[in-house]
Amino acid sequence: MGKTVIRLSCVMTTTFVALAATIIVVPARAQSVSSDVLTKARNNCLTSVAKVVGSPRSSLKVIQQTSNASGISVDVKVPKATAAWGCLTDRQGKVEDVHFKGSEGAL
Repeated sequence: MGKTVIRLSCVMTTTFVALAATIIVVPARAQSVSSDVLTKARNNCLTSVAKVVGSPRSSLKVIQQTSNASGISVDVKVPKATAAWGCLTDRQGKVEDVHFKGSEGAL
């Protein structure tokens, strides 16, 4: 996870004191993930999403995949879905969560 730095500044006049906060997120050092692990995460997510939504795996499409310090995120397009389905894996590609990224009323 990134490190959060909070910078405070103060301006003082005879009538008021203004305090402003600026939050700066400093990303953690990037940890690379091998292409084999990314492929494993993608495949595991496609299988898991297919199981949850009851659609054939072959009808799903990965639309985005990112990795960070805590794991790998895969967004999957499901036919007729109003939004993408999200899948989170650990750093080894094991699925930890599958969720709909749109309004639950649209499910």
